[in-house]
Amino acid sequence: MDGEALTYQLLRLVHAMDGATNTAIRDVMAELGLTHPLADALWQLDPEAAAPSMRQMAARLHCDPSTVTFLADRLEQLSYVSRAPALNDRRTKVLHLTEQGRTARRRLVHAASTRTPITHLTLAEQHQLHRLMTKAMTDEKAPGDDGS
Repeated sequence: MDGEALTYQLLRLVHAMDGATNTAIRDVMAELGLTHPLADALWQLDPEAAAPSMRQMAARLHCDPSTVTFLADRLEQLSYVSRAPALNDRRTKVLHLTEQGRTARRRLVHAASTRTPITHLTLAEQHQLHRLMTKAMTDEKAPGDDGS
């Protein structure tokens, strides 16, 4: 298998793993009142990080800011987030997790972390996969520059 074919197969596996994980946590998403896009938005709200602006959320979710407005409206209706003016620019709105949002996010992360196909790997294999994926995401070589 040449490099491009192998890369394609790896991408298929990444997409399949994402799909399998989403299927495995569908019940938790339903209990929390979340669609896949809402779950993704909630996932992106790291309680240990600074509250992101709506524009930062759009960048994280790879979508239009108007889509983030819709998602934020729905998460607000679920009492998972609140919007507030940013401290440094009152025209900018940031998203804060509420206590209910923190609880929902913990449930979502726990379900995904325990039901993903990655759990079929040994701890050593998971560490190896983590190293390789981290390298792939931080490698500064130009795309297609595989050194061969």
